[in-house]
Amino acid sequence: MRCSNALIATFALVLIAGATAVKGARLEAEQIRRIHQNARECVKETGILPKNAFRVLSGDFSIDTIKAKCFVKCFLDRAGFIDDDGVIQEEVIREKLAVGIEANKVNELIKKCSVEGTDVCDTAYQMYKCFFSNHKVPKELFQLRKGIGRRNLQQ
Repeated sequence: MRCSNALIATFALVLIAGATAVKGARLEAEQIRRIHQNARECVKETGILPKNAFRVLSGDFSIDTIKAKCFVKCFLDRAGFIDDDGVIQEEVIREKLAVGIEANKVNELIKKCSVEGTDVCDTAYQMYKCFFSNHKVPKELFQLRKGIGRRNLQQ
């Protein structure tokens, strides 16, 4: 498998899929709402265009700008996968991914995707890209487009 920069999008999807598998449809809607809210807040915080934020979360890594990278850092930070300094929070990841992925595969992904970039935003972006490239992304991620659009930024 190749290792590129895709950790955040997959994490967002796994958050949705994992919560759904354990708690049911009501939590799924709550998880999706929370993910949309986090994305909207990170769009505002970083100044990235909503369409570019969605593209990055969906695995389009041609958006390789400082805004895109810091958006991913913000998004992963709000999900609890990294801390403010960009340090990967392995236990949080193990806990959240354990629902849908075997423990040894989670550990392999963490090991493979614990990369360092040129700064905290680049590190988050590279981790996300790696994870995205090395793990099947749940279809629920693509529901994000509706939740982070320009008209939803006011919510």
